[in-house]
Amino acid sequence: MSKRFVIAPALALAAVASPAFAQDSGDFAGPRIAVTGGWDNVQHGGENASGFTYGATAGYDAALGSVRIGPEVEFSDSTQKKTFAAGATRYTERADRDLYAGARLGYVVSPSFLLYGKVGYTNAQFTIREDGKHRNDRSGLRAGVGAEYAVTPTVFLTGEYRYSNYSDSYSRNQILGGVGVRF
Repeated sequence: MSKRFVIAPALALAAVASPAFAQDSGDFAGPRIAVTGGWDNVQHGGENASGFTYGATAGYDAALGSVRIGPEVEFSDSTQKKTFAAGATRYTERADRDLYAGARLGYVVSPSFLLYGKVGYTNAQFTIREDGKHRNDRSGLRAGVGAEYAVTPTVFLTGEYRYSNYSDSYSRNQILGGVGVRF
């Protein structure tokens, strides 16, 4: 048997397996889930109110050298609400669930520190109580920046600022912290 027939398949196998081994080695790559919580401030109609936001995120980060890129989804809720007076009418507006789907682009600064930016679609529900209860869905764009710190090869902490801009002049600023696990 010729050495070419042995070496060529071995090189091909090594070329295919090397990226898989590099991705499995950790360093902010692979599937992840996290729980988050923090400050939530909603603005609408010249008014704003703050509350506590909490949720869960799932994503996948692919390794491209020191760059990490991948999709993520999130479900969150908020305690934010405010009562307004418009003439003789008083109404309460409350932020409810928020669904997000987007992408994250990061850079590995050190073996335990990742900086990232994110952008995607967000759909939030706001409840308005006047003489009844009305739920309004607002769609928009979310952008954010954050950092991830690897406590162990599988456990990480996050800190993030994000801004969401919804339809009908709704917007929100959030500052969050989180803890997560990589698989």
